[in-house]
Amino acid sequence: MISFQRITGRPKVFFGLLEDSAVLGAEAVRALRPLVATPQGTVPDLSAVVDARRKDKEVFLKLDEMLSLIFSTPIEREDLSAIGGHLYRLPKTVEKFAERYEIVFDKVGDLDFTLLLGMLERAADVVVGMVHRLNEPKGALAFMKSQEARIAQIETEARHVILDAERRMYQNGAPALHAIVAKELYDILGECLDVCAEIGATLAVTVLKNS
Repeated sequence: MISFQRITGRPKVFFGLLEDSAVLGAEAVRALRPLVATPQGTVPDLSAVVDARRKDKEVFLKLDEMLSLIFSTPIEREDLSAIGGHLYRLPKTVEKFAERYEIVFDKVGDLDFTLLLGMLERAADVVVGMVHRLNEPKGALAFMKSQEARIAQIETEARHVILDAERRMYQNGAPALHAIVAKELYDILGECLDVCAEIGATLAVTVLKNS
């Protein structure tokens, strides 16, 4: 039997915080869709992204506090800390995209991020499901490996989308400034997907270590 439940009651607290963090990361990702749909002549509203990142920071700090005060943890405290840190990186990176987009959105209104954001939403949802399974040890390892592979596949598909978008942009002779800001935005979305992949890998390794 996996050792996740050896401290009665506490797993629900620790894993509950991790699940809250994963959900907030997914909320931050979903807040990007209305952001990039901002009509020309209006200012993008970053409040939903900022709010999700702020709430997630509170969750992360609570987790860190518990790890410093409680001796016995359901899994190694280093693993809990690593998972929490990776989860917190997602809304932070999403906020980074939102901040850049707010600055340059009037210069990249012709770009369509819909497909890429859909992929990121799928990856974030997979992360939520993986974190939820931390507190359900039966069959967790096989599940984690399959979901890690799902994120990897999404990431691969997204890379092709980004490359195709950049190829079309360069072939069409886009102005230099447009190309620069567009590439930065695509790179940050790619970074968000990288974070999801890192979360998935960390979860899979954690379950393997504790099985």
